[in-house]
Amino acid sequence: MPKVSRDYTIDGLPVRNLKHKIRLIISDEDCKKGNKKAPAACAAALAATRQVPNCSEARIHVGRVFLKLKNKKQAYWLRGKTTAALRTEIATFDRGGTFEPGVYDINPLTKSESPTGKARGGKPKLGHGRPGKHRRSPKILHNVRGSGRKEYNHKA
Repeated sequence: MPKVSRDYTIDGLPVRNLKHKIRLIISDEDCKKGNKKAPAACAAALAATRQVPNCSEARIHVGRVFLKLKNKKQAYWLRGKTTAALRTEIATFDRGGTFEPGVYDINPLTKSESPTGKARGGKPKLGHGRPGKHRRSPKILHNVRGSGRKEYNHKA
């Protein structure tokens, strides 16, 4: 069976992975103008569209960051990872608190986080560990925007 590449798109534009860290400086004005539960209009998205060169739109989710860039040849989306500090501010802001101005980073995805469509790593080893101890289920944030993982489809 031939290897099929999975091309991810948002609004018909290709999605590329971020290569280097991006540092955002979120100002008081961004915090005042930002909208709650709106990935494209929150304080971090306003700061990203203002500071990142050639960025026309930004969508900041709890887990992922998407930046729409346009160079001379074409437009595309850059996908990055939301850091823990930015995630905390997003959750606080969406639940009715204030967004704290400051310096926040957007990191590139690690190889294991990049959506290749195939499982990475070896098979899980079952039967090890302490008996009766089970892994806690992950904390799910309620009343907050989505994580950015399942909001956008890919070409099959």
